[in-house]
Amino acid sequence: MASLYYAPLETSLGWVGVLSSDQGIRKLVLPMQSPQAAVEGLQPEARDADLAPDRFQELRSRLEALFSGEYAALDDQPLDLEDASPFFRRAWQACRAIPRGETRSYAWLAAQAGSPRAMRAAGQAMARNPVALIIPCHRVIGSDGGLHGYGGGLDLKQRLLDAERVLSS
Repeated sequence: MASLYYAPLETSLGWVGVLSSDQGIRKLVLPMQSPQAAVEGLQPEARDADLAPDRFQELRSRLEALFSGEYAALDDQPLDLEDASPFFRRAWQACRAIPRGETRSYAWLAAQAGSPRAMRAAGQAMARNPVALIIPCHRVIGSDGGLHGYGGGLDLKQRLLDAERVLSS
């Protein structure tokens, strides 16, 4: 069994929970009001993990930069998502390729994942994205251009998109 590590990370928007293996990040919990809530969001996977906040300081710095409206590269973060279905992994890979400051539709995402008519499945891949922000599901919107579903709420989704657009212009 792979070693697992976790930590609640304090940011300006709240506490972000992170869980990783030696291969990469497995789960990222969007900002919560307390470190306990962030850790609870990592369960049950973090039950046997070791608390290791020092392991995630670079990630915490990048998240803080992102939340502050500064440039923050998260696309180079190694991930450990091998337990996901092949379609979900393809959808997540396509989502990671959406340039900062841009958006794509669920239909586009489904096509990129190899199943052009599987828009709902693409939506499910985004809803079950275990590492939001690293897989930037906030960049996926409805075909009508509207914001739909986001684990951190639509206000956070809009805030992230607005910050990225400013940085990209």
